[in-house]
Amino acid sequence: MIFHCVQSANDIVQDTCKKIAANDPELNIDFCVKSLGSDPESHKVDLEGLGLIGVKLLQANYTGTIEYIKQLQKQKLEPSLLKALSFCLDVYTSGERKDLIPLYKAKRYGEVNIYATLMMNKEAACDAQGSEKGGTVPPLTKSNADVYQLSII
Repeated sequence: MIFHCVQSANDIVQDTCKKIAANDPELNIDFCVKSLGSDPESHKVDLEGLGLIGVKLLQANYTGTIEYIKQLQKQKLEPSLLKALSFCLDVYTSGERKDLIPLYKAKRYGEVNIYATLMMNKEAACDAQGSEKGGTVPPLTKSNADVYQLSII
């Protein structure tokens, strides 16, 4: 019986990721399944609970990216890279930032979607800064990609 519940939870993660990918082909299904499935609660929740897990992952990753940029800025790096990191930090920290968890719990999904889209746009702006220099800002490539994917979820 326990195995059946875990299997059922795995199905909701996989099914949800497939549905999201059907609406947004930029979603990496494997990333989605691994991300949502990484939370032990994903095996015990319904769709609304799974959404909350996604919101928590996005918010934690976004905040973690800001802290990572700050740590990178303390290192001795090329001036052009430091400039790109400074731009990315400005972009990530500019504007109003909301704690999305209370909004999600209050079922204000439209607002959550707006702020998730803003987070995605900030990631894109940071990547665009790197693109002007011939690619993404190398130390942020994975963090930016994760923010982007979690924003889709």
